[in-house]
Amino acid sequence: MIKIAFESSFVRYASSQGSQREDATIQGINNMYISDIQHNPPVGFAVREATYNDVDELTRLWFTSFNSSHDFWKAMTPEDPKTHQWLNDLWALGIKSGPSVLRTFVVEDVSNKKLAAFARWNPPQADGKQDIPIPAYPSHWDSELIDALWEGMPRNRAEVMGSKPHWSVDKGYQSKGLGKRLMEWGCRQADAKSLEVYLDATINGRPLYNKWFDFQDRKLLTIPSRPDSFGTYYVMSMVRPAMLKSTPLRHGLVTESVTDSNGFLWEGVPSLKK
Repeated sequence: MIKIAFESSFVRYASSQGSQREDATIQGINNMYISDIQHNPPVGFAVREATYNDVDELTRLWFTSFNSSHDFWKAMTPEDPKTHQWLNDLWALGIKSGPSVLRTFVVEDVSNKKLAAFARWNPPQADGKQDIPIPAYPSHWDSELIDALWEGMPRNRAEVMGSKPHWSVDKGYQSKGLGKRLMEWGCRQADAKSLEVYLDATINGRPLYNKWFDFQDRKLLTIPSRPDSFGTYYVMSMVRPAMLKSTPLRHGLVTESVTDSNGFLWEGVPSLKK
């Protein structure tokens, strides 16, 4: 869950400067992504790029995954019409920004066409900057929490990553372990060019990102406490080190099924059993 955005050093995909610039754009996008690396969803699910028609479902997944996990999220993104519209606008702006800035993937249940998970990936930029557009915050939101979370995450990322090119992710919002499948794609893309991956982990997600993909703690994001509502909360900046191209993902070894504290079943988690 990241406000990740940037001034792209690549030419924007939607260019009005003629065919020469469009060709440079396409070449830049091709250089970002390894086309041979595909998603590997479990049987019964399919992964595709999100469209504007999906934004309502993305917001539903947000509320289902986050607001039910901790009272902090009920305070930060209350389930009301203005917040619903803000989230819809956020996803739409991400889709509009194009693949040189952001790619939004969704996991679809093929039996009923409902979305079960999604993730938003920011590809590496030559200067390391990331500034995609974000809507104006709803006026009824807690201004201290806005500064701590939505403004604090970019500050943390800038301090941790500096100007190094890297991949970064709005975490997959999981159901039946599908978030892990979305994470795998970006980690494999990063490994192909030996780049780091950055994310901001929630309390529940932090140990799983370390166990699955070797993400390491880098910087704690402190959230102002609210004793009368959610109490205390934190977010941890984590970085997955650059891997050699020949280094396999840990979950390609012996795996097991793990149920987290929210009752989600995470399949294919690397086993720590000897």
